[in-house]
Amino acid sequence: MNLIPKFSFKYNGKPFALEDAKVTSTEYGRLYELSDGLCIELHVQEYPAYHAVKWMLWFENKSEYDSKLISDILDCDATWCFVDGSGKTPPLSLFNTDGCAGYEAYLRADSISEECKVHESKLPLGASRGFHPLGGRSSSGQMPFFEFYTPGHGLMAAIGWSGQWRASFAHTQGDTLEIKTGLDYTAFKLHPGERIRTSSILLMEYEGSRVQGSNQFRRLIKNELCPFTPDQFPFALEGMGLTTQRHLYHLNKFRQHGVRANYYWIDAGWYGKGGTPGAGDWYKQVGNWQVRPDEHPDGLRDVIDYVHESGMKFLLWIEPERAYPGTDLALQHPEWLYPLDGFYLLLRLDKDEVREYLFDMICDFIDKLDIKCYRQDFNMEPLQSWRITDEMDRGGMNEIKYIMNLYRLWDDLRAKYPDLVIDNCASGGRRIDVETLQRAIPIWRTDAYCEPDLDPDAIQTQMFGYNRLVPCSGGVCKRMGDTYATRSSYAPCYVGSWWWTDRPDRPEPTEENFAWMARMCEEYRSLRHFFSCDFYPLENGGWSYAHGGWAAYRYDRPEEGDGIVMAFRRAGSNCVTSCYVMEGLDPNATYTITDIDTQEISEISGKILTETGLTVAIPRQYESKIFLYQVKL
Repeated sequence: MNLIPKFSFKYNGKPFALEDAKVTSTEYGRLYELSDGLCIELHVQEYPAYHAVKWMLWFENKSEYDSKLISDILDCDATWCFVDGSGKTPPLSLFNTDGCAGYEAYLRADSISEECKVHESKLPLGASRGFHPLGGRSSSGQMPFFEFYTPGHGLMAAIGWSGQWRASFAHTQGDTLEIKTGLDYTAFKLHPGERIRTSSILLMEYEGSRVQGSNQFRRLIKNELCPFTPDQFPFALEGMGLTTQRHLYHLNKFRQHGVRANYYWIDAGWYGKGGTPGAGDWYKQVGNWQVRPDEHPDGLRDVIDYVHESGMKFLLWIEPERAYPGTDLALQHPEWLYPLDGFYLLLRLDKDEVREYLFDMICDFIDKLDIKCYRQDFNMEPLQSWRITDEMDRGGMNEIKYIMNLYRLWDDLRAKYPDLVIDNCASGGRRIDVETLQRAIPIWRTDAYCEPDLDPDAIQTQMFGYNRLVPCSGGVCKRMGDTYATRSSYAPCYVGSWWWTDRPDRPEPTEENFAWMARMCEEYRSLRHFFSCDFYPLENGGWSYAHGGWAAYRYDRPEEGDGIVMAFRRAGSNCVTSCYVMEGLDPNATYTITDIDTQEISEISGKILTETGLTVAIPRQYESKIFLYQVKL
């Protein structure tokens, strides 16, 4: 493996030099000790089966005095040699991926389709590029995942920091790429006995095509980092803004009509001290953390009992990191809030007492309401609050301690409740990085899902970006009776939000609607084990938001010799058929192909599938097809 963990920083204004430190090998990596008591721990985790390495830094002041100024920390200051052996400088490309957009962008479908869009940049000799997220959430505007490719050889780089990171990449020599990543701003002194961590970096080399590299990375995340198995990924029905009586009514209707999922999901609006009915002022009640007594006189217990009777688990939304002015939390603990006036107030999660309060509060809800999936949202940008309130010679410390305590909160919850699943939302997919993926799943990976009539073509386009990187995320659909839209959102986690509200513009389902929901639930349940496996883009039209094209992709389980092909003929497409070459199948085998709509079965040789391809016919616009293939034994 051509990757050596390296880092850099300045100490008292001068670059840290190895010769100034006592270096000791440890069980976690290496320890660097300076004469004044500053210690730096380099924690290294290798994944040899994936040709990958992950590392991070801890800084500790073991003296009785403040340390000197620690600044400009680059947790990764490494190089990658991509030589091809020809003696010539091979071409090098950088691929970066857009993060989630602002909520206003969701009013336009073409803006939604820009989320998770992949961009290619050529990096000729002497070229460099820099990146950072927006507002202090790690995947807002820019995902912290990068890919470098030269023909037949590539590198994936993933940053692990859920705040404001920075990255720069420079092609400095003929066959060398410089990789520099870390926190966006660090200039602090450590107090006596103080110990902090900074960002992590995950680097993975691969040989072959970019699709092969993507699937190697997906397997690394799924098998080594994600703390949950695919069987634990939530499949849910959603209710929001309903009274206890209406939740029970919805649940009873689902049960009567055989609409089955694994979880029942209650989103924002279940808490507070009165207010607008139907969760209309859900945001104004954030900080009044009690079950809303006027709408849920039994504290939601009767709802949860019925959820259990229906064979489901309970999933609940909480947004613990902010408070609305005038709520109980804001009035009772003003010292726990960053002192910036605004529409929302950010809790000082950098303080241990705040973390302990939130841990106790969340545990109380988990115990009383038997929560099996805890959904944590975070609907504000924290960067300004962190930066403005940093003390002298403590630049970056508010952010560092805040993010450390976020990780500690989730780690403590998982330690106390080993089977608890955590959903990481953050305004829909704006805090996705290596560290959060080790602790949580981004089920609601975009707030575009809030839109009841969301264009499914935009979600198909997002699939191509997300699925290159993240094998454990979620899909949501609110379009009742729309098979095309529902299939467009199929993902490892899934939320059927077809009847999530009693709003007048969302009428109660008909008998035909309930029968359709039951079919969709059973269809998803039969396919869900594929969605976290290897992913192959098939139709170029899926990369663009073009109603005149098709979108198609494939999920494959090579160990089982099976997989599925999903194809979508968009509303403006005049093409009736398309043909897809099936990379990676055994050309010497025979495969059975099942159309899951008609149950028609055919047999095709692996040679034809890998050379000529699978021909898919969709006779009508705005329709989809799913084919199950299985090697014939």
